[in-house]
Amino acid sequence: MATRILIADDHLLVSQGLQAMLSLSDDLELVEAVADGATAVEKVKQEGIDIVLMDVSLGNGINGIEATRQIKEHSPETRVVIITMFTDPGTVAEAVKAGADAYVSKSSTREFVLQTLYEVVNGRSVLDPNVTDGIFGRISNRDPNVLSDRELEVLQELTHGHSTKGVAERIHVSEETVKSYLKQVFRKLDVKDRTEAVAEGFRRGLVH
Repeated sequence: MATRILIADDHLLVSQGLQAMLSLSDDLELVEAVADGATAVEKVKQEGIDIVLMDVSLGNGINGIEATRQIKEHSPETRVVIITMFTDPGTVAEAVKAGADAYVSKSSTREFVLQTLYEVVNGRSVLDPNVTDGIFGRISNRDPNVLSDRELEVLQELTHGHSTKGVAERIHVSEETVKSYLKQVFRKLDVKDRTEAVAEGFRRGLVH
């Protein structure tokens, strides 16, 4: 089954270039191209998107970072690849904190962007070499920022011994959503179960 991709970029030429790139692969299916963050969030809710190619600056309305945060809250398993001209450490850090799975400069080669898509499908985070080396630690599996705010919240609830149902009630989401968050927490912390997740969380100082 092809990986379903949504493009969110308000620059027509960039959007068309990304669409042309996706058309070269039988494994990648373009669902739609949109020009603003709010529409991107709604499309993820409606269409079952696997990957969002997201610009940071999206003109009117919410920007790509806020759109990423909302997408991850609603659909933790949807991968978000930020593709932008902004490579300053502050913007990169904000994007990763919002839950972005990869950060790619628009100056990257087509081959690098395609490889990034395949990497994130397989659960790996990617940082473009064009981005400051000092930011790399912020998206590695040993940095607290690898977990989104919601994932940290779920991890904190685990320290109190709450069941999946209990966590869902406390943070006001469905049990299925909590299960999705847990899968992401386990993957990012490289652990197998709740007990290991809590222990690793304390070791890294993510919970108290």
